[in-house]
Amino acid sequence: MKRISDLLGIEKTIELAQKYKLPDDEVPAQASIKATPTVSRVDPQELENCYIFDPITFSAINKITQTIMASSRKLICDNNNILLHFTKFMDNIGKVGEDVTFDEILESTFRHQLIYGNAYLETVYNKAGDDIVDLVVLDPKRMDYAKDASGNIILNNYGKPVGYTQQLPYHISAAGKGDPVPKEYNISLVQNQIFLKPERICHFKLYTYGDRFYGVGLIEPAYKTILRKQNIESSQTNSIDQRGASPIVDYVGDEFHEPTPQMLEDAAQKLAKFRNNRYFVFPKWHKIETIESKQSDIVQDILHYLRENQVASFGLSLAFILGSGERSNKYTIASLQRFTEFSFNDTVRRTISTLKKYVFQRICDLNNFKVIPQYIWEDVGVEEPTDKSTRIIEYVKAGILSPQEAHQFALESEDLDKQIINNTKNQPKED
Repeated sequence: MKRISDLLGIEKTIELAQKYKLPDDEVPAQASIKATPTVSRVDPQELENCYIFDPITFSAINKITQTIMASSRKLICDNNNILLHFTKFMDNIGKVGEDVTFDEILESTFRHQLIYGNAYLETVYNKAGDDIVDLVVLDPKRMDYAKDASGNIILNNYGKPVGYTQQLPYHISAAGKGDPVPKEYNISLVQNQIFLKPERICHFKLYTYGDRFYGVGLIEPAYKTILRKQNIESSQTNSIDQRGASPIVDYVGDEFHEPTPQMLEDAAQKLAKFRNNRYFVFPKWHKIETIESKQSDIVQDILHYLRENQVASFGLSLAFILGSGERSNKYTIASLQRFTEFSFNDTVRRTISTLKKYVFQRICDLNNFKVIPQYIWEDVGVEEPTDKSTRIIEYVKAGILSPQEAHQFALESEDLDKQIINNTKNQPKED
């Protein structure tokens, strides 16, 4: 994977960085101080393991991502030349690194935020260094801020991080990779770690805390709950495997036959063969019975509680994630649906805002564009089409919408006007 430092010289890199900085005498001084968060966070690899190996987590993250990506979106700009430049940029995504489309980059960005709380893109420049020509998705597990030997995030005089670090795989040499480490800062790099200027990175954060250095995803608040659930499920599975059939007991002896240790040993050995053999012969003073064992209702109650606690972190109902008919009050579902839509749309809004500032704005600065294009994302909804149609009918009955307005709203919201036009074009002409 190429990086900007592989394509540009040091002098050119510094020149690019200056485009995003105001002269020192024009930058307002910050009176307050930001500090590196001290809260202990879950290892990103553990969060990824939860996503991959826990069915509920896997389903929730994918359903949220798919719901967000299902909404229509478009790029708009009053200047046609700028619009054409950005359209070509999006169409040519994937020249560096992985072959991906712009939609796939957006999808990875949302999914990474949901899993790790953070998502990272690298903006790749052309050989001349005067334009951004590609985007590369970076693995959040290997990204972090540049820190000193004590693990503190290094900030400049204006309270901004001086850069990022990327941990390279151990089989890849770090020689010649990344950017030169600024000498004025005491940046500490561990083995096979490289430094990257902040101008290269677009950092997305889902939910922030403290001084807003890091984001929190949906999995981390439920991490301990997920572990407890998996441990109980594993114990239950082992118990069922060990007790696949009801336990068998042999009552040895009667009033005429006092059981001896040898008789008990022989009986135990015969019982051990019940798993594979079907036919046995016992003297009449042996009484063979099975012991009924029942699954504890407490275990099932605890598992249900843990699953509900887990999905609470995702902001979804268990029925939505599992696709099953969980018992829920329809008014509760309706309220949850509205809050779910608010959450999804808030995630989209903040993601697009970051994309605009750290990708679109940089492209405009490099090309001296005066207008920044807008990436419009239609509202994300989880409403059933039948619910929407019922709601529109009620609006018409109440006089809120006229039949003509409802007709136009249905055409526009469902893209039916485009379908009608396309169907009309495809119909054969009558003789």
